[in-house]
Amino acid sequence: MINGGAIGASLLASPLTAGDRLLSEDSGYRALVCINLAGGNDSFNMLVPSDEVQYAAYANARGNLALDRSNLIDLTNRGVTASSFSVHSGMPEIQELYDKGDVAFLANVGALDRPLSRAELKSSLNIGPEQLLSHNGQIYGWQAGSSHLQSSSGWGGRAADLLQHFFPSTDSPISVSMSGANLFQLGTKTLPYICQFSNMHSSISGHSVGVDFDYVISQLAKEGYCTAHGASSSWPETELNIGTKTGFGAYVEREKYSDSRLESGQDYLSQQLSRVAHIISEQDPTKPVRQIFYVSFSGWDHHHQLLKNQAMMLSVLSQGLLSFRNALSDLGLFESVITFTVSEFGRSLTSNGSGSDHGWGGHQIVMGGGIRGGQVYGRYPKLSSLNPLNIGNGVYAPTTSNDQYFAKLALWLGVPLSKIEYVLPNLRAFKPSCKLADQSFDL
Repeated sequence: MINGGAIGASLLASPLTAGDRLLSEDSGYRALVCINLAGGNDSFNMLVPSDEVQYAAYANARGNLALDRSNLIDLTNRGVTASSFSVHSGMPEIQELYDKGDVAFLANVGALDRPLSRAELKSSLNIGPEQLLSHNGQIYGWQAGSSHLQSSSGWGGRAADLLQHFFPSTDSPISVSMSGANLFQLGTKTLPYICQFSNMHSSISGHSVGVDFDYVISQLAKEGYCTAHGASSSWPETELNIGTKTGFGAYVEREKYSDSRLESGQDYLSQQLSRVAHIISEQDPTKPVRQIFYVSFSGWDHHHQLLKNQAMMLSVLSQGLLSFRNALSDLGLFESVITFTVSEFGRSLTSNGSGSDHGWGGHQIVMGGGIRGGQVYGRYPKLSSLNPLNIGNGVYAPTTSNDQYFAKLALWLGVPLSKIEYVLPNLRAFKPSCKLADQSFDL
């Protein structure tokens, strides 16, 4: 049985105990920062197996998309798996963060609606969630926390619904989006506070993002809102934009800041993360405030010119994460924030000529003081045409579900264990392998 559950040793540094299912009122500030790599990141070239046998299999399957072994940056093997891994040559900052224990990888995670048997994988028929390998279908899979289309809320929004008690009298919203409307932060009682900045641009200089996935995601969010509030309803733009909460709106609307600790690069991702750091800096770390931030980094749908585009974009991601870590550390708040990447799917290991096509399982980055960093968690798939996880054309089924990945984050933020299935209703399909009942976080 491929149960989607093997994260191995605990990803989070502080597993819940029976006494803190609901984080105590004096537990201080905590925040999640979601970075959406919109378009489907080809993470086979982000995290590469570097042991001799698996690198040879990687190079053989990737063909003209394979990275030269001599150019890869090796990661320290901390012993969670016997395998060794490297990262793209454009990510030296990630190696630095990994070796310091500030970053971890979660291998081969993706949308699953149930555990899969080897027989099901071998048949390759009806084995995945709705619209498998499609952008819209898999965006729903991670943003909604559900494999069913037309969801009216997202898992971040539902988590925010349950965390409202942390905001008895504060002007700061619990959910803040730096990239427009999104289903992820839409709850039944909670709407994301949307920050728009005129000096931000959604593309990297010299790089065309292709499909505007921020627009696609905003439309899915608005459809979800209409599903919940009636077909004639429209997204309440005027209630969400800057200025609706006078104090907070006035703060985030500032174009310049005096805190040199929070300076950032000029790219779109760094600008967004810098604004998140500014907002976090306004919080009192001793108060039990919870926040969920959404940041988008679009342009990862690399059907063509993958090597050229990734060399630029993975470098931006790596530098942006290091700068964000440094800003949070300077503020004394790195321990209070977990930053994590998502992407609607991984991509095919095989080349289509100059790029890769839509896939399924992919690898993600998690950063923060609340994690056990310097390790690769999950099951990086054995790269072989004979592996049942390879369902064809180098598309690998995930070995950890999105639901299990997000459950760890939601529980760390303070969602009570008894309410986790409200946030992630599909999690019940993985309960036998999740071990959530004993609160171990060992999936």
